[in-house]
Amino acid sequence: MSETEWIKRYIAPLVTSEGADGLRDDVAILSTDGVVIVSMDTLIEGVHFLENDPMETVGRKLVRVNVSDILAKGAAPYEALLSIAWPRGWVEAEFAALIRGIARDFEAFGISLIGGDTVGTEGPLSLTMTLTGQCFGDGPVRRASGSVGDWLWVSGEIGWGHMGLEAAVGGGDAAAVKRYRVPVIGNNDLAKIIAVKASASMDISDGLLIDVLRLSQASGCGAEIDLDRVPLAQPSDGLDVVLEQCTGGDDYAVLVAAPQGAAMPGFTRIGVLTDKTGLSLRHKGKNVNVPVTLGFEH
Repeated sequence: MSETEWIKRYIAPLVTSEGADGLRDDVAILSTDGVVIVSMDTLIEGVHFLENDPMETVGRKLVRVNVSDILAKGAAPYEALLSIAWPRGWVEAEFAALIRGIARDFEAFGISLIGGDTVGTEGPLSLTMTLTGQCFGDGPVRRASGSVGDWLWVSGEIGWGHMGLEAAVGGGDAAAVKRYRVPVIGNNDLAKIIAVKASASMDISDGLLIDVLRLSQASGCGAEIDLDRVPLAQPSDGLDVVLEQCTGGDDYAVLVAAPQGAAMPGFTRIGVLTDKTGLSLRHKGKNVNVPVTLGFEH
């Protein structure tokens, strides 16, 4: 059973708060006026980062995967809660490096720590961050508010997470490894554009194609993607290479839907929401089969 099905069957029935939006999105609304939102992400050693990744970069990645969710909703990161399950026997220098990385990006994104918890564990290192955000608009830009005919846009480049992981495991390109360990994400300027112009939005964490499907389904639409338009970390004419990057995950770019004709500085237009069910792909002017695996699922 996929992560999505586990959540739908067991977790979603517990949700009673209107601000949680039935767990259909990456954030919930905390304040009654919808201006303060909250998100939470967990990183586990061996699943979300490698055992030999430097602890400072692990700390920075923890911050950035959370900030990415907040920015994608048209909000600025604000205050954080931090939970650390630290393996027994690990040395203090490693803990200090982890905190140094977290502190570095807290300063960069203007985040204040307001609490949390630390525990020892016999298992792998487990890190959880809860992050609040202050919306630039009247509330968060949901993934469920797109409409048929909206153009689809992405920020940044797709595929660095996939390429960087392969390089980290195989001893490849150092620049790609750096992008995998410390994802390049947006800032408050990007969030302001989303707040003003996007009809629907979400961050791309599990792979472009699976997250396009999630946004379109939440909005009650289908989606058509022109793969030739996707800004790739490794541009290629080969369909297999393109699909690897579009399904690899760990990019933390932002996917938005916006009304046709809207100017979206910092974004690249890649497709459109349609009235058809599911996902369709075009490459070199031709329809191509949708891959069986669209992205990463736990």
